[in-house]
Amino acid sequence: MKSMKGKDQMEEMVIRIEGLSAVYGRGARQVRALQEASLAIRRGEIFGLLGPNGAGKTTLLSCVEGIHTPAAGGVWIDGIDVRRYPRVAQRKLGIQLQQTALLDDLTVAELVEVYAALYEVYLDRAAALALLARFELQDKTRSLARRLSGGQKQRLALALAVANDPEIILLDEPTAALDPRARRAVWEIIRRLHQEGRTLVITTHSMEEAEALCGRVAIIDAGRIVACDTPARLIAALDAAPVLRTQFDIPLEQVESLPGVRMVRYSGEYLEIETTRPQETLAGLQQAAVQQGRSIADIMLRQPNLEDVFLRLTGKTLAAWKES
Repeated sequence: MKSMKGKDQMEEMVIRIEGLSAVYGRGARQVRALQEASLAIRRGEIFGLLGPNGAGKTTLLSCVEGIHTPAAGGVWIDGIDVRRYPRVAQRKLGIQLQQTALLDDLTVAELVEVYAALYEVYLDRAAALALLARFELQDKTRSLARRLSGGQKQRLALALAVANDPEIILLDEPTAALDPRARRAVWEIIRRLHQEGRTLVITTHSMEEAEALCGRVAIIDAGRIVACDTPARLIAALDAAPVLRTQFDIPLEQVESLPGVRMVRYSGEYLEIETTRPQETLAGLQQAAVQQGRSIADIMLRQPNLEDVFLRLTGKTLAAWKES
């Protein structure tokens, strides 16, 4: 198990990405997946790549992993040029893909041994079982991978990602398609890995996940990094007011005239109103509802969050991104 890093090491940049551009296809069918992306990721932090599906998050990770060759720019892992020395750089990485390909006819314990051996790390059975116990899979060591539940498969994918005891772990949508309970179990594992002093890079399109786990976040839209900072600083930079959220169908222009309203929008089935005078805004909204012989449901007042940052920077709400 790795020890905690000192303050100076925490500030050291362990992944450096400069002017990274990436494309798929050729000619008229060519798609530009990344456009001059630059990032510096510190040793020992949990760093989030936040954006919608198709924004370029997975492509960026593929370039870091040495799987996809960029059209321009470069990636350095602990000072190692990934393009020139991919195998050397890859030895420092543990990787969990969106859909980890498991050999279904091997047991869970055998899979850990096989994946470690790919990095020339040879675990005996006792070490493999100890690793699985850390991910609460000690009762599944003799089970075939295909017989695991979704949450168990995701925990196994995380175990495989650290089977070679890596310094840096890359997690591509680690909680995608998991139910809330399984998602929080994975979050707890990620926190434990971080406490061991490892660097983790996570891609996600979940605002909640980014705020819960990540010390810093880069927001990616259409292949470009449009912002990078701590969630708190990104939110503070908005200078945004609280948001009144409710289920009520009303023309936006009618809401815009209410007291204190700065911005109004629909996010899925919810009406969201940024307002400096929430009580007066709500009173005006309730009065409009009475005039229409209707009622307002599910009223909630929330503070500004990363979803508001998304909207300000991209012109889209998180709900719109999920549907696209």
